[in-house]
Amino acid sequence: MSPASTPRAAALPDGRPAGLPGHDGPSWAPPRPTAPGAAGPDPVASAPEGGTVGGGPAHGPVTAARPAPHRLSLRRRLWSLLPVAGLLAGAGLGFHRVFPLGPLLPVLLVAVPVPMAVSAGLFLARTRRGRPAPLWPSLVLGAVVWLVTVRVTLFRDAAGGLASGGAVGEIRSALLDAPHAVLTTILPAPTGPGFLVLPHAVVWAASLAATELALRTRSPLLPALPPVLAFGVPLVLGVSGPGSNTSVAAGLVAGTGLLVLLRSPAARRGTVRSLSTGLPVVAVLALAAALLGPRLPGLSSREPYDLRHRVHPPAVHPRSTSPLDQVGAWLQHPETRLFRARTTAADHNWRLAVLDRYDGVKWTSGAELARSGGRVPPQPGTGPDGRERVEQQVTLQNLPGIWLPAADRPASVRITRRGEGDAPQTVAHGTEDGTDDAERQLAVDPASGVLALGEGGGAGVRVNRGLSYTAVSQAPVLDAKRLQYAAVPDGAAHTAATALPRTDAAGEPIEAVGTFSELAAEATAGSSYPYQQAHRLAGWLREHYRYDPTALPGHAYRNLEFFLTTGKHGTSEQFAASFAVLARTLGLPTRVAVGFRADGAGRRSAGEDGTTQITGRDALAWPEVRFEGVGWVPFYPTPGQTSKDGSSVPPAGQPEKREKTDRAITQQPPPSTAPGQQDDGKQHDRAAPPGGGLPVWVYVSAAVVLLLLAYCGGAAWVPYRIRRRRRRARDPGQRVLGAWQQIVDRLTEVGLPATAAHTATEVAAFGAARIGGSGSEQLPALARLVNEVGYGGRAPDEAAAEAAWRHCDAVETSVARTVPRRERIKRALRPGTLLRHSRSGARQ
Repeated sequence: MSPASTPRAAALPDGRPAGLPGHDGPSWAPPRPTAPGAAGPDPVASAPEGGTVGGGPAHGPVTAARPAPHRLSLRRRLWSLLPVAGLLAGAGLGFHRVFPLGPLLPVLLVAVPVPMAVSAGLFLARTRRGRPAPLWPSLVLGAVVWLVTVRVTLFRDAAGGLASGGAVGEIRSALLDAPHAVLTTILPAPTGPGFLVLPHAVVWAASLAATELALRTRSPLLPALPPVLAFGVPLVLGVSGPGSNTSVAAGLVAGTGLLVLLRSPAARRGTVRSLSTGLPVVAVLALAAALLGPRLPGLSSREPYDLRHRVHPPAVHPRSTSPLDQVGAWLQHPETRLFRARTTAADHNWRLAVLDRYDGVKWTSGAELARSGGRVPPQPGTGPDGRERVEQQVTLQNLPGIWLPAADRPASVRITRRGEGDAPQTVAHGTEDGTDDAERQLAVDPASGVLALGEGGGAGVRVNRGLSYTAVSQAPVLDAKRLQYAAVPDGAAHTAATALPRTDAAGEPIEAVGTFSELAAEATAGSSYPYQQAHRLAGWLREHYRYDPTALPGHAYRNLEFFLTTGKHGTSEQFAASFAVLARTLGLPTRVAVGFRADGAGRRSAGEDGTTQITGRDALAWPEVRFEGVGWVPFYPTPGQTSKDGSSVPPAGQPEKREKTDRAITQQPPPSTAPGQQDDGKQHDRAAPPGGGLPVWVYVSAAVVLLLLAYCGGAAWVPYRIRRRRRRARDPGQRVLGAWQQIVDRLTEVGLPATAAHTATEVAAFGAARIGGSGSEQLPALARLVNEVGYGGRAPDEAAAEAAWRHCDAVETSVARTVPRRERIKRALRPGTLLRHSRSGARQ
């Protein structure tokens, strides 16, 4: 016991201390039940907690009245619909990783309030008649209203009507197919009615269920269950989507806390008071969810489960003429207008398609097109030191095929105007500008990042004439130090990117492959690292061969062997294909990109707004080599102009920034030791992709929040632990003294000085005067018992100890009613209070 609680013996009238041997005054015993009609009720029997009063064998127990069950008024149920609406809006906003936010908001503005109005209207109409409102009319009417609403808002062009069942069948089919369509689409998904019907139905059902639970039950937490379950749908479907749902989850935590505050039994004491004390706790929980949720153990160390790993859509390979076969035709018609473009960076070539498979006859594309709502996923395992944002606005003219040109690997694309198209499949129906159908046909190859519209058709069909779109690329900024010693990846991807056919149909070795290997070894003699090999190979081709736009097309083994050994002149088709084949004999993973050069195109400006006209003379093919941690890096083996004497000429299509990078690498002296042995840790740090961790202020803020939560938790736990230890002491005498100490601690909240100078009689007198009422009537008798136990050696029985704690409960209840809750919280959070409780607990 603390000094403030150690009772001093009270003096009796004859001068002898109470409770000492020889004292024949009245000893304290548990109070008897109050007789009917007697003045002053028993404080224990009238305590809100109820219980029994033990009086020994001669006295039977008296049971207090049970507290009234918690009832939630209709007004408070209606007010609780506000946080329910917030929870539903948060669950719907979770779909922002699945659909663009712009088309999603109108869906939520309908799917959240309309079912709430339907359910609340029926409930109130039945309640005013004095009859309980059945559930089935609300469910039936909610389903019918949803069908009508979806028909009017999303499926305006559906065939038939609700009466005939035509529209109902189309809506049902779209709803059943929507999850699979989303899982087989690169997010964000298209915003057609066949996709948006999914969030509309999910949020509508959650809104109807949450409203019914809020109006029909008195549970504080149950109405939050439907929005939380609805939020799980976008969490599962949007794993690979852009953005994050961390802030949405924090909002759901805050909304759930506010709902509990409005519907809890404590709210009956006053809405303003309960909100003033509960809102800070809700804010702290929401902040903790936002900051610490993504870093929780088990969540931050592994990738979330993605259902797309279990859904295998049929592979869609492009049906279109290889763009590499068209390079020669474009060069033969240099004035043909292919497309107009405006870009924020004019030094990036336009990449049209990527060809990664070679069978000895043709380079073809192994692309597997996936439907996309406009987003191109980044290539995994790459992390350049920097990126440059390049925005392009393109309008197609006479560009055949399905491929859409863009700078490097685009990050996103948005169709702004449909194509005029010669083929009827370009736009079947849709909005006034046709963007719905164009977006529905937009496809992306996740491996290479190339864009396509549709699956393709016959050669030379201009299906995309007049199509306009905006593409945004994050072009890599290559670091010379990182490239100089970069390795090439291994594994299955490396094997596929270095494969060459080495035997003919009869199983005999192909002699051309041996020729290519000898030429590649000659071109890269003296080079040690992959980038150095690729750079020297490109320079060797530019130096020993000349560019001829009138050369015959072809890139089979026979064509390449003739080009390298006899003809020694050709178009960029032969230069790019030769580089790719020679590099593969060295073990370098290569592919061929086809597009259009940006250098020199500015001389053919089509307008004062910076729009550039791309024509056939700009056609270019170039090879790309893949490096570990960097990705695909382009090389430019094609000379920039015709060279009759075979002298070195500037590379065609190579940006000035790339020339500076190559110059920095070639002019740097070779190291004395292998790069893997020098500064091993620093090399690893440079190879690590940037942005791998959170800013420092996030960790500092999280640490501060954790400390505050720990302090608040300690301020609440320490008094609870001390009280529990006092009440569960094995010795009845210790339990009596613990009850008295608990009373002393509570009386300090109403003004009793925290000192050891008070006698038990003085403490009892202070409590009777300050709190009054039934809670203080037994304090004098309890003080006498405390003196007898503490100084007189009396050993009370179990009944006396239990009665002492019942009186302690009554005193605590009276103090709680006397002191405002805010003041009690402020006092409990003071460091001095926490220190005093800790010292008191240590002495128990």
